[in-house]
Amino acid sequence: MSRILVTGGTGFIGARVTKALRAAGHETLAGTRRTVSQAGLIACDLDKPAEVKGALAGIDTVVHCAYGDESIMPRQCATLLAAMAAAGVTRIVYFSSIAVYGDKDGPVDGYGRAKMDCETLLRGWEQADGNRRAIIVRPGIVYGAGSRFWIDKMAERIRLGLWGDFGAAGDGWAHLVHVDDVAAVTVAAVELFQDDATRGEIPALDIAGPERPSWNAYFKALAAALGAPALPEIGPTMLRWWSARAFAAKVWRRVGLPGGYRASLAPAPGELALFRRRLNLDTNSATAILGLSPKLTLREGLARSLTSQETRPEP
Repeated sequence: MSRILVTGGTGFIGARVTKALRAAGHETLAGTRRTVSQAGLIACDLDKPAEVKGALAGIDTVVHCAYGDESIMPRQCATLLAAMAAAGVTRIVYFSSIAVYGDKDGPVDGYGRAKMDCETLLRGWEQADGNRRAIIVRPGIVYGAGSRFWIDKMAERIRLGLWGDFGAAGDGWAHLVHVDDVAAVTVAAVELFQDDATRGEIPALDIAGPERPSWNAYFKALAAALGAPALPEIGPTMLRWWSARAFAAKVWRRVGLPGGYRASLAPAPGELALFRRRLNLDTNSATAILGLSPKLTLREGLARSLTSQETRPEP
C-alpha cells in the first residue's frame, strides 16, 4: 500500500478522495492550508515551500486536488513538483479539468489556461526522470453533497425563481460526474502505479458520468429532486435581460454597495457560454487504462447529493 499526500485534502473533492484512499487501505494524509488540529491532517500551503517540503516527508505518492486563483495555480504546481523532486517522490495523480479543451483555439478562459499550464509542468517533470510517473485526470462537472456551485448555488437559484429551461441556450452537454465516482477513479489511478506493465506516459484521462444530459435536463432533474415546481421556459429576450442585470449587480456588489444579491444569481455570460457548448470527450481511454468507469446515474447522484444537506426549497 502507498503512503499518500492529498493536496487540498479538506476540500470538496479532496476530502472524498482522502476518505476513499483510506478505505482502500492506503495511509493517507490530507494536506490543508488551515490550522492543523486533528489526526490525518498536515499543513501544506502551496504558497509556503517549507510546509510543502515537510508534508512530503515519508510520502511516495501525491494526489494533487488543490486549486486556487488561476493566476497562481501554475506557480503552486511548480512549487509542489520541485519539492517532490527534492524529496524523491516520483508518483503523482493530478486533477486537471475538461476546461483545457475550450474551443478550436484552445482554452476559453483563464482557469482552463492555468490547468493547461500545470499539465505542461507535469509532463516536463515526468520526462526529466525515467522513474517519475504522472497521471493526469480531467474530470467533467463534479457534483455531489457539498458542491457549493453545482448543487448549493443552483438549488438557491431554483428556489428563488431565477432559473429555468433556457431552450437552445441550455442544450449543450453537461458532462457531469459524481464526486464519489471521482474518488473511486482516483483510487484506481493510484493503484495503477503499482503495475510495472503500465510504465511510460499515460494519456490525460477524461472522466465523466455514464449519462450525457443537456444542461436543461440537469436543471429540471435538480428541481425535481428538490421537490421544487417545474422550471419555466426562459426565452432569449428574458435571458439577455437577466444576464445583463446579473453583470450589473455583481459589479455593484464588488464595489461594496448594498443589495443586488438576488439579481446577481441570474446566469452570467460565461455560464451561458458553457451551457451552449457541446464537447466530445474520450472517456473510453480512462475505462481501458483504469479498469473501471463512473457508475452513478444522474438520478442516483442527485439523491446522494441532497440526502446529507439542507438544500431544500422553502415552503
